[in-house]
Amino acid sequence: MTSDRPPDGSLPPTRFTARQLRAARQGSFESLDAPESVPPRPSRRRVSLPALAATLLLVIVAGIAAYLAPLAWASWRAYQRVFTTPIPRANVTINAQGTPEVVLVSPNDPAIQLPDWDKKDRINVLLLGVDRREAGDVPRADTIIVVTIDPLTKDVGMLSIPRDLLVTIPGYGQEKINAAYPLGMSSPLTGPGLLRATIEYNFGIPIHYYAEVDFEGFVRIVDTLGGVVVDVPAPIKDDEYPGEDYNYTRVYFAPGLQHMDGRTALRYVRTRHDDNDFSRGYRQQQVLRALREQGLRLDLLRKAPQLVDALADTVRTDLSPQQVLALAKLGSEIPRERIRSFTLLEATTSYWEPGQPFYLIPNWPAIQAILDEMFPPREGQPRPRVRSTTVAPPAQPLAPDLVEPVQTPPPEVQAPVQPQPTETAPVETEPTPSTPTPGTQLTPTLPPATPTPHGMHTPVPTVVPTAESTTPEATPTPEGTPTP
Repeated sequence: MTSDRPPDGSLPPTRFTARQLRAARQGSFESLDAPESVPPRPSRRRVSLPALAATLLLVIVAGIAAYLAPLAWASWRAYQRVFTTPIPRANVTINAQGTPEVVLVSPNDPAIQLPDWDKKDRINVLLLGVDRREAGDVPRADTIIVVTIDPLTKDVGMLSIPRDLLVTIPGYGQEKINAAYPLGMSSPLTGPGLLRATIEYNFGIPIHYYAEVDFEGFVRIVDTLGGVVVDVPAPIKDDEYPGEDYNYTRVYFAPGLQHMDGRTALRYVRTRHDDNDFSRGYRQQQVLRALREQGLRLDLLRKAPQLVDALADTVRTDLSPQQVLALAKLGSEIPRERIRSFTLLEATTSYWEPGQPFYLIPNWPAIQAILDEMFPPREGQPRPRVRSTTVAPPAQPLAPDLVEPVQTPPPEVQAPVQPQPTETAPVETEPTPSTPTPGTQLTPTLPPATPTPHGMHTPVPTVVPTAESTTPEATPTPEGTPTP
């Protein structure tokens, strides 16, 4: 049997608590007989660093989600209405009669060549401004702009195509280019689809994507961005601007910088009776540039929920949301001076016959020269080649609902100069206002052009004297003093 005592026979050391020792000093030795057990000191658990990091990450993610929740909700609501499935595509073939016709292709057809965004291929987008009025009315494509973007060189070109341009609409015949939209709306190809096929066939420009906005959507976009600042180059007075209930109203713009809300900006880009369609195309591109500058100045992330929600039911595009964001980022990186504007002013002549629609006759070789400048050569990138064909105004319009008979020469037309009276004429007569010969091609006339930084010339609107703006002759008052 073993003993717990040390070899010298002494008692083993006993451990007392501090309280027991204080009691012993005060004369109470009873508490020393039963040593108090010392409770174990609680151990301190170390917080895991990965667990702390995960907690902080969850807090940050929750904060970001709370901030972006309105944007995500608005995007989800507008997604199905703004970002549509790709519109049908078609190949244009020449039939046995020698006329072009459209053949629908499947979305997975290898003939459809879209740009490779990773390889920075050139991107061509068709921008359309559509006039949707009351339900049942034929929609009209009043604004047609082709935008080409080179992500590698960061160059942008914008070409306005006038709506009265006479082209060949595949499957239908020769007509104004804006007739392709309503004709396509009554076919499986859709309005944007037939208009895209028409541009690809006549201009040779591959259209990869499209985006269209109606007039109400344009107003909402401008108002959501807080308006737009535009420098009006010359006075504009239009007494025949389309008003409510198919009436006319007068619009006037003074020259100089102006801050426009959505309704005012819409009138500015639509008016054309004081000048012409070329000047209107210039104004449309001018406002697009101003909207881009406004977007760069604003915090678009803060405006995104309102903007996306405002676009619902008024904007359609076959670009994906990721592609739209990529284009927006690319657009913010492109310098202002690398955005160039192009017009077909010098590549068209006018055709007008009293009581008949007005047409612009294309000069395809001149249009090819414009496209060569708009699409500079780049290895691996196709260049447009126009289809040089002779066009003639149709005997019967293909879209009768779009016919707008013109009784007087439109602003684009300059009447031929009639012979003046000779010196031997017995009676002096005032020159008779000249009238264009019906059915003849006339040259478009515009006010003096203003050179742009790129050497291009864009038309500047001018004021056409009207009964209200003409100063009457002086008439004598009862006192005999002439009064203007």
